[in-house]
Amino acid sequence: MEYCSPAATAYKKIKDAILKHEILPGELLSHDELVLRLKIGQTPIREALLRMVQEGYVIQVTNHRYRVSEITAEEVVELFEMRQLLEGYCIEEAIQRITPDGIEALELSVKSSRKSITTNQPLVHRYLINKDFHLIVAEIAGNNAICRVLEDACEKLVLKRRIDGVSHGGFGVLRHHRDILRAIKNQDTNKAQELMKSHLDEIKYTLLKKIAVRTREAQAR
Repeated sequence: MEYCSPAATAYKKIKDAILKHEILPGELLSHDELVLRLKIGQTPIREALLRMVQEGYVIQVTNHRYRVSEITAEEVVELFEMRQLLEGYCIEEAIQRITPDGIEALELSVKSSRKSITTNQPLVHRYLINKDFHLIVAEIAGNNAICRVLEDACEKLVLKRRIDGVSHGGFGVLRHHRDILRAIKNQDTNKAQELMKSHLDEIKYTLLKKIAVRTREAQAR
């Protein structure tokens, strides 16, 4: 069994709580609260939080207080510009390498996405399921370095994205994934790349609009 240090355990528990939106973007955190909540000592908690500061997931406010980072418009633009380049490449490579197992994995992802909508699962769960569709395409493309970069980018978009005031729809994303899958199965690289770019653009502009609204509301207070 692989050993996991107390600091690594604390890091994973804090990050998982943010990922599941049990701890929300913008929320204040303190050492003492996290020690009680996670039942882990002060030193591992402090080390975990300092690591998360370095990675941009939290901001240090005082010696013992931190704030969970919220995604900025600049980050959204940068992350989606990168994703469009990498995922366009992944589409081309995935179509060349696709196997029946790969098709099945993508079909299962689409089915999971539909089920999460029809059973009204929490919105953050839908984000995580939708993220997996993109990572499966990258895995089929066969470039492990790109997989790691995309996983980090997708994770940041979930971890730092506020979901209050967001519609609990999701059929639009589901339709996009179905269309991309259809183009991949048809070996239509140009169509699949075009659909992926349009899909990512729509998510990017939705996020930017939400950030602009929150910025205006904050300025009006």
